[in-house]
Amino acid sequence: MRSLIAAVLALSLIGPTSWAQGEAPERLVQVVQVENRALSPKIMVIGSVHSRNYAELTAGIEGKLEWVIEAGTLVKAGEVVARIEKTRLELQKAQQEAQIEYETVGLSRLNRELKRLQKLMANKNASETELDKARSDRDLAAANLKLAQIKLEMILDDIARTQVKAPFAGIITARQRQAGEDISRAESIVAITDPDNLEIRLHAPLKHSRRVKVGDELRVYHGLGEFSAKIRSLIPVSDVRSQTFEARIDLPLERQDMLNVGELVSLALPIAPKQLTTLVPRDAVVLRSAGAFVFKIDESNKAVKVAVELGDGEGEWIAVKGELSDSDQVVIRGAETLQDGQQVKVQANNQELSAG
Repeated sequence: MRSLIAAVLALSLIGPTSWAQGEAPERLVQVVQVENRALSPKIMVIGSVHSRNYAELTAGIEGKLEWVIEAGTLVKAGEVVARIEKTRLELQKAQQEAQIEYETVGLSRLNRELKRLQKLMANKNASETELDKARSDRDLAAANLKLAQIKLEMILDDIARTQVKAPFAGIITARQRQAGEDISRAESIVAITDPDNLEIRLHAPLKHSRRVKVGDELRVYHGLGEFSAKIRSLIPVSDVRSQTFEARIDLPLERQDMLNVGELVSLALPIAPKQLTTLVPRDAVVLRSAGAFVFKIDESNKAVKVAVELGDGEGEWIAVKGELSDSDQVVIRGAETLQDGQQVKVQANNQELSAG
C-alpha cells in the first residue's frame, strides 16, 4: 500500500505531458507554392448548345407529298426523307423527249436541204438568197433543238427533286407537312439537326465585346464538369433593344457526348484588363459555414490558418484574397483536420499520404 502511494506521489511530481496540455500530434501534409498570375475579372453569362448543322428542307417544286419520314429518325447524308408525286413530271418528260425527236428530224431535213443548195450554188443553179434562207432555217432549227434539250434537263431536275434528301447525317427533329398535302416550292417539309457537331452560342453585353477575340479560350461550366473551349467566331453587332453581341464557341470533341442541343451552360467572360492575382489550388481551400480558409506553413513548420475570399477560377486553381504571397506554401492534402498552429511534416507531392 505504501509503495502504491509512493508511485502516485512520484507521478504528481513529473511535469505535464504534451497530450495532457492538449497539443495536437504532428501531421503529415502535402503543400504547393502560391502563384501570382495576371487574370481578367470575369462575369458569368449563360450560353446554349446548338448544332452547327441545321436545316429546314424544301423540295423546290410544287406537288403532292406521297411520303414523309417520321420525326426522331436518324438518317445518313443523301438518304431520302420525303417523296413528291411525280406522274405529271414523267408525262412532261415524255412530251419533251418527243419534242426533241421532232426537232432532231426537222434539223436533219434542213441540213440535207442546205447541202443540196450548196451543190446547186456551185453549178450556178441556185441563188444566194435561197442559200442564205436555208442556212438560217437550219441554224434556227438547231437552236430550237438546243432549247428543247435544256427544257428536258429542267424537267429531269424537277423529277430528281421529288425525292427530298438529307444534306448531312442527323436526326429529323420535325415533320412539318404530312403525306397527301399539296406543297409549294418554298414550303418546309422536315427539319433536320446534326447532333454530333455542336457549338455553344452566348449573347453577352455589347460593352464587353472588345475584351474577347477569335481564338480566346473561355471556361465553360456544366453539371457534369467544367472545361475550356475556344471562340470560333464573333458577331459584335447588336440591335438597339438587346445591346448584346454573339460569340460562337467550338465544343471540344471529347465533350460532345456530355451535352445535348438546347442545353444551357455557364461561361466566364472577361470584363476588364488583366491584373495580378493570387491563386491557390482548389484542393487547398477548406470551406466551412463561417467562410473559406487555407493553411500556410510558416518557418517553424506550423500550420497557419488564413481566411480568404474566393474569386474567379482558372482550371484547378482559384483566385483568393487574404494574407498570402507567392513565397508562401499552402496545404493541399491533409488540411481538412488540421488545427491552427499545429506542427506539420511536409511530404513531397508525388508521395502517398498515410491514412489518418
